[in-house]
Amino acid sequence: MKFDLEGLTVHFPYAAIYPEQHAYMGELKRALDARGHALLEMPTGTGKTAALISLITSYSLANPSRPLRLLYCTRTVHEMEKTL
Repeated sequence: MKFDLEGLTVHFPYAAIYPEQHAYMGELKRALDARGHALLEMPTGTGKTAALISLITSYSLANPSRPLRLLYCTRTVHEMEKTL
């Protein structure tokens, strides 16, 4: 699914999005626009990974001249492998 988030076309891998994911992506986009840092957290099972990766890739596609650096931390190796 594609939707507009504050002027950015976001490519999201699922047909529906949770309100928490939308809010999470909005906060992340504002941090990227401000060229600042962001530390965001959400409870387990709220779709953080899908929201984060879809927003980052969409933002990178829309702004190819602005390289992004993402530091992604997980608690376990299994969570890291799932993300990759």
